[in-house]
Amino acid sequence: MEVIFSSSYDEKHPPENIFDNSKKTFFSSTGMFPQEICVQFEPFKIVNNVSITGHGIKKIVIYTCENDSAVKFEKQCEQSNVPNSGGLQSIKMDLKKSPRTKVLKIEVLEGYEDFFTIHTFGVL
Repeated sequence: MEVIFSSSYDEKHPPENIFDNSKKTFFSSTGMFPQEICVQFEPFKIVNNVSITGHGIKKIVIYTCENDSAVKFEKQCEQSNVPNSGGLQSIKMDLKKSPRTKVLKIEVLEGYEDFFTIHTFGVL
């Protein structure tokens, strides 16, 4: 897995931090919504669900694309009003189908604050 696109970038908290499985490191948005992160799988991956640990995420959508072009995405799932206790959020989302996925897009449409963080990202 690798990040091939992120709509914001902070060199202290880069998008690649979502892969290290540490809640101490994270990706941080740089403000404004929506924000996107695209993750490419090598080779293709069958994705059944997505798990994200984050902070400040209110509305999130997951899209998949079957080829490298990353231009024709299919919406798989959406979660609005993600519970927010002020600490880390544990978000688990089942995809509507288990597509053969080359690129997965995480789109955060709304946050509880101006910024949000993603600490961990995983797929099954």
